[in-house]
Amino acid sequence: MANGIHQTLVRNGRWKKPLYDAEFDGESATFHTLTAARQWLRRQRKEQIMKKDEVKIGGTYTAKVSDKVVKVRIDAESRHGGWDATNLETNKKIRIKSAQKLRAAVRDGKQPKATAAAKKENARLAAQRKASPDGQTASERAMSEGPKQYDPTKCATPRCKGEPALTHLGKPLCQKCWKRQCDTEAEGARAAADVAAADAVATSAAGEVAEAANVEAAAESKPKPKRTRKPAGDSGETKPKRVSAIDAAAQVLQSAGAAMNSKEMIAAMAEQKLWTSPGGKTPHATLYSAILREIDTKAAASRFRKVERGKFEFNAPAAAAK
Repeated sequence: MANGIHQTLVRNGRWKKPLYDAEFDGESATFHTLTAARQWLRRQRKEQIMKKDEVKIGGTYTAKVSDKVVKVRIDAESRHGGWDATNLETNKKIRIKSAQKLRAAVRDGKQPKATAAAKKENARLAAQRKASPDGQTASERAMSEGPKQYDPTKCATPRCKGEPALTHLGKPLCQKCWKRQCDTEAEGARAAADVAAADAVATSAAGEVAEAANVEAAAESKPKPKRTRKPAGDSGETKPKRVSAIDAAAQVLQSAGAAMNSKEMIAAMAEQKLWTSPGGKTPHATLYSAILREIDTKAAASRFRKVERGKFEFNAPAAAAK
């Protein structure tokens, strides 16, 4: 039976009473309650946990490696903490991070060839412990060091002489340092929010420009119907040239004297009978793209000037220069 707790039902008169069989490393016991079985199993596991000072260089111990209990030989202390060891079943080098990973010592498992090296290593470690002020080797000191401890009667901020008013993340802080900590965290949160908002605005603007470019490209690729010229009448009168959408938008902005977006310009052009859409679904997007193209191409000489996102006004200095 594997390590763990197994339940069996035993008939007791008219009823079946459960019994719990617990087993750990070959030892077993039977209990009437699950709680008692768990407590026994916990005690057995606790007894198997070794302490750091019980581990000897050159000793052989049982340890759980890759879900298997195998014999390992401790070769030397690791500079990263713990010990360098050898899996005696596979002869591969492994690292034991702490003494809790070891189960128990194997008394008859010491290898004759490793005895001299083990004694030499143990003597070296003993000399290091004797020379060290705290009586520990570097590896033992690395394993024993825990999180930094702060004096609860002093503020944890360096060179601060304030009296602690509260504890934040294990650090005693005075009221002034606590306020500075809160301001720093709030400023960081605001900066992150501003960056996220700027990214969202840039993404939205790029999407609008791309949509306008796609609409314009689709409109340009659509074949235009052929027009037939009508003969001029006897009076010799010619029809006035039709105003384009961008020229009509410049006239609307000049007469309005205020900033407008593309939808407002399309509505004003239709109301003033300057220009109407020949049937396009999104004339405002086409106009928006055309205005941006003129601003990029002509720069300061453009008839339009962008004042804010999506809004333009008439560039009077450029018109006066012409």
